[in-house]
Amino acid sequence: MNKKEVLSQLRQAKSAHIQWRSYAQALVAGIPVEQDHVPVIHTDCKFGRWYYGHGQELSSLKAFSAIDTPHEMLHQIYMKIYKLLEGEDDRSTMQKMFGSKAKMMKQRQQEADALLQKMLSVSGTLLEAIAQLEQEVQAIPAEELASLY
Repeated sequence: MNKKEVLSQLRQAKSAHIQWRSYAQALVAGIPVEQDHVPVIHTDCKFGRWYYGHGQELSSLKAFSAIDTPHEMLHQIYMKIYKLLEGEDDRSTMQKMFGSKAKMMKQRQQEADALLQKMLSVSGTLLEAIAQLEQEVQAIPAEELASLY
């Protein structure tokens, strides 16, 4: 695989991450998210399929390992957001009888907003790691890159 193809795959994976992140932002904003855009395991999203698939060819590069942890964290945070906003009403019977559903929904929304801010921060870390990997791929001699594949 040549450098242009490797960079193209990397950039497509990066775009997939940005699109995926937008679904979490939409959910927190109150926009319904289709079932195929709900959070999945970090190895099953488009970015994860690249990273744990063809992307593994780049695993010997220094910047590659910095991607795994923030990527997995993003999925954990999105899952928390999803369960918080789309999950079942887990209040006790007494809370349901005497508690305010509106108050509970406001509290969940505030928690989701805070989680989204955390997710955006982690996303920034991931995007920085991807940019470093992209720079490393660009700097590597074509012969050396070809030996990775």
